[in-house]
Amino acid sequence: MDGVVTRVSHTAHAKAQQQPAQANVGACMHAAGPWPCAHSSCRVCLQVGLQLLLEPASTAWIARGACVATGAVYPAYATYKAVLAPKRPPPPGRNAAAAGLEAEGAREALLKYWTVYGLACLAERLLEQHLDRAFPYYPHAKLAFLLWLQLHNSHGAVLLFDRYLVPRLSRYERKLDTVLEVGAQLAEMFYSTYAGPIGYLQRALGTAMAQLAALLKWLATPDDPSGPEQQQQQQQQQQQQGSGVAGLGTTLRRRGEG
Repeated sequence: MDGVVTRVSHTAHAKAQQQPAQANVGACMHAAGPWPCAHSSCRVCLQVGLQLLLEPASTAWIARGACVATGAVYPAYATYKAVLAPKRPPPPGRNAAAAGLEAEGAREALLKYWTVYGLACLAERLLEQHLDRAFPYYPHAKLAFLLWLQLHNSHGAVLLFDRYLVPRLSRYERKLDTVLEVGAQLAEMFYSTYAGPIGYLQRALGTAMAQLAALLKWLATPDDPSGPEQQQQQQQQQQQQGSGVAGLGTTLRRRGEG
């Protein structure tokens, strides 16, 4: 009997200790809001993650914009830097030979990236509609693919170029060169045949653009070139000049009388 009473008392004491702890946890949950994490950044990350998982169409426009910035804008600027790197002095504290090798490696990596990116854009143009319908997460997957192509720790573009494109394109390289040469010759023949009309159209288009620019400039110019503020300034200047002339005349009359 004493053992039963002792166990009951211990159980009641444990429950009494758990009640303040549960109250504190409830207070913390209430202070944190609907999410258990009290930091707003964590709540935002959770909300964005759930929005991405449950409604990918609502965040597709963000992924598409990020794809443009990641796939075209940043590589274009990196290409600009790589082209001008040999013409610029190396950074302070860097060896010129090492800087030259690094710039050469960057140019080679960018050339491989643009090759892979161009073929990927061609495939996307052919399959974009089907991919959007069949795979709602396609814009997000494309963003991940573009990041994988450019990240230095993955070198995805270099990997695809060396492992897959080179072995396959080398088999048809001569035929592709022949087709491109024939296409270039046909383009030159077309231009030489229609050089006169093309030049006339270019001159006519240049004249029309110049006249349109002059017309827009004339329409943008107000009839009275002086605005209200300039008119007020001119009136004030005229009044000051008139008062100055009147004061000079008064002074001269006083001197004549004296």
